[in-house]
Amino acid sequence: MKTLVLHIGMAKTGSTTIQNSLGSASAALAQEGIVCAPWQPYNHSFDFTVLFMQNPKKSFLYKQLSPIDDEAWESELQCLRQQWTGLFSGITEGTCIVSAENLTRLSRDEIEQLRLFVDPYFDCVRAIAYVRDPLKSLKSQWEQDVKEMQQPVDAETLLQGTKQRMGYRFLERWMESVGEENLVLRRFDPAAFHNGSLLDDFFHALDLPSPADIALEEVSSNQSLGADGVAFLLELNSRYPQYKDGAYNPDRGLARRLHLFYQALRKASRQPLSMVLQFDEEEAARFNRKVGILNRFLSAEDAFSEVQASAEKTQLPSADAIPPEYYVELVNEMAQLIDTFADRNDALVAENKRLSEMLAAAQASAGEGDAQGE
Repeated sequence: MKTLVLHIGMAKTGSTTIQNSLGSASAALAQEGIVCAPWQPYNHSFDFTVLFMQNPKKSFLYKQLSPIDDEAWESELQCLRQQWTGLFSGITEGTCIVSAENLTRLSRDEIEQLRLFVDPYFDCVRAIAYVRDPLKSLKSQWEQDVKEMQQPVDAETLLQGTKQRMGYRFLERWMESVGEENLVLRRFDPAAFHNGSLLDDFFHALDLPSPADIALEEVSSNQSLGADGVAFLLELNSRYPQYKDGAYNPDRGLARRLHLFYQALRKASRQPLSMVLQFDEEEAARFNRKVGILNRFLSAEDAFSEVQASAEKTQLPSADAIPPEYYVELVNEMAQLIDTFADRNDALVAENKRLSEMLAAAQASAGEGDAQGE
């Protein structure tokens, strides 16, 4: 029996922990009959989901590789297809796990394309997703939208867009594709994880034996930037958006290395991001319909509460409230990053000089030998 498990997120539910832990332990897991792609990135949102998108040029992978011509891009996609078919075709028994939280964004037609791609290699396809409290998820998604801002927009307008886009219809699409019995939905509640571990809970939810003899690393990542960090990022993105003309903005510093910048923002921020989300009558009704969809897939014990309408507005982080101390800490964190890479550069220059001198000495010695031979 060959089973494919598609871990489809959701966002901010420990996906990076699961991805990095399983990917780094892929060799040991293979001995237990659990196959995970051994190559990086372990987040398959980049190199798996893109294969089924109707417009793959909207993917993060395309933006990362830009500028790239059509021929080179098609060659890249073909290499990815061969890489995945090579992995799938080598499986004779057991379970293969693919983890990509952006699989939740696929349309019905795109999911059908995915099934046509994987079905020849597996007897069964299952999907698993973790879901956070919708209010906490909305806050996290708004922060993610701040990070991925495509064009300058104020915080309130961005929040309205986040409220409208956030939804759970993808659960219905995936249920239609894999069948209700093969769709596993888990509430993301660390206090209720099996054995107190997200990874143990993941294996337990899938009825897979937890590999007790394998040291799987619980990776902490995707942490909040904090209130000051989000407020600062809003201002920065309004002037230097992350993307421009479908590619990374060449005027944006660290645009291709945002993880380093976010690392500095997190370290500089001492105040956590805390927002009391408010909804008007229309927003509350729309949000509660989404909660209703989600609760269809959860037990009464795990069901989420609805929200109440309010005449108040959500108080969002503002750059006007950022204290001077934050800028001091941020500049210092960035300076330390510069120091780290400057030290690496100095070491490379010194090593290059040493190797050049060795090469020159070897060439001189060879020249002397040739002269003596004559």
